[in-house]
Amino acid sequence: MPRYTLVTLLAAVLFFPTLASSGQISASYQVNLNSSDPGLVVNFSDVADNPFTFDLNEGDSEYFTLFKIWTEESTVNEDDQVSKPISVDFSFTLPEVIAGTVNGETVGVKDDLLGLYHAGELTWDGPLDLVFGALGDGLLRVTLFDAVFNKGYLFGLHDGEYYGDKVKAKIELISDASQVPEPGTLALLGLGLLGLALRTRRRNS
Repeated sequence: MPRYTLVTLLAAVLFFPTLASSGQISASYQVNLNSSDPGLVVNFSDVADNPFTFDLNEGDSEYFTLFKIWTEESTVNEDDQVSKPISVDFSFTLPEVIAGTVNGETVGVKDDLLGLYHAGELTWDGPLDLVFGALGDGLLRVTLFDAVFNKGYLFGLHDGEYYGDKVKAKIELISDASQVPEPGTLALLGLGLLGLALRTRRRNS
């Protein structure tokens, strides 16, 4: 094989970034919600491990229960029908240290006509996209799903944890980050390629 071809192959393999085929996802989370009047008073308990860890290939996703939400209130009163913020803070350590927040709201709902139906509703603003990697080409998406909890009829809410709802989450590794050689590796490679080039030039002289 000609030496110039060998040099070209080495450069292609070591200089050009390659996508990792799989990776580990690990993160802790914190739920922040309305825990006092006014507004529907809500509680939560972790269901998923905190922190949680998954092995995901690029393009794969993991669907799981993140936490449970409920209220101890027995009826939806006027003040409970005012929306209150809820959020979940995610702190990832893998694939690298990145963090972000999914925002939403909770509200008590009541049938306006007869007042027979009572419930708590949870809605999220949208998914959280987290970019990572030295080239900014890694993308991790966190999606939380809406929930209806403590549904009750006629006499008000079915209060308590038993009648709460489980909040689902989906973690997607949309794209993994390119693997960029370390500076030291690039320097050694550069010296090696330079040596090969000089040697080839001398032989051709």
